[in-house]
Amino acid sequence: MTSETREKYEHFKDYIKGLGSLGVAFSAGVDSTFLLKVGHDVLGPKCVAFSGISPSFPKKEQEEAGYFDFYLLHALGEDNLANYEKYGLWDYVKELKSEGKIKHYGISFHDTAALLDEILTDHPDIEFVQLQINYADWEDKSIQSKKCYDVATKHGKPVIVMEPVKGGTLANPPEPVLKVLRDADPAASPASWAIRFVASLPNVMMVLSGMSNVEQMDDNLSFMKDFEPLTADEEKVIDDARTALNSFDTIKCTACHYCTPGCPVEMHIPEIFAVMNDYKIYGDLASAKDQYGWRPGGPKASACIECGQCENACPQKLPIINLLKEVAATFE
Repeated sequence: MTSETREKYEHFKDYIKGLGSLGVAFSAGVDSTFLLKVGHDVLGPKCVAFSGISPSFPKKEQEEAGYFDFYLLHALGEDNLANYEKYGLWDYVKELKSEGKIKHYGISFHDTAALLDEILTDHPDIEFVQLQINYADWEDKSIQSKKCYDVATKHGKPVIVMEPVKGGTLANPPEPVLKVLRDADPAASPASWAIRFVASLPNVMMVLSGMSNVEQMDDNLSFMKDFEPLTADEEKVIDDARTALNSFDTIKCTACHYCTPGCPVEMHIPEIFAVMNDYKIYGDLASAKDQYGWRPGGPKASACIECGQCENACPQKLPIINLLKEVAATFE
């Protein structure tokens, strides 16, 4: 990419970020694919792709396609759940299934285990759930990977795993984590440990692994072709790797959210701190800035008016005002 193209690309990303949210009419062509990729990178779950069966879709292509095996309602969460009711999307997928145009439908989800439980209770015909699961986020109080997995299992819904290598960060983990993995098996790649962890979970039906070159594909095939779940000793290695991750000097926020109900600017403080903690652990500033642009939702850290109500409410007695200043200085 030339410097001129790079400059235009960064300007385009800034423009998309400034929109706050984005709906892409996805045709699988070059233009919509590029727009969807940039939108997802910059806005995360606030970028939604729309791809439907409609009169504008050539009938010949509909007949040739026949049906979709798995149809996904994308990125359900508290911010957009009402839209699925408002626009009749639950009835729409049931209609598609009754017409034989889809065989199975499910959801991808980025929110709390309690909300997932509510959705699966209200919509028991959901057939699978796509969740962000990896060993770093397994017990994370904000992302709630294990809790969400347990909810899906309780409802009898198989899980498709996204982000098994946490956006690539677990393929190149911090040195203390890398040492744990290398001491256990010098020949195994860090990515193989991450993917085998999620693939070993009994209720996982599929693991989505992003690969950017042939070497990564060869590595994945080497341990997934004749897959063997983690042994008890290997599970202990993963526990030790997670402990090494948790040893970093991060913000000791437990995501209890006691700080948020009385915030006059309605800032999502725990979610902001979760992004900062990822940066403190992995050191990837570009990735952290991208996440900061969409993951927390609500106002940025710099919007804090220093009223102090959050610090009074915090059970951990964190210096939240100063921590938010640190976040703003780092990401803004």
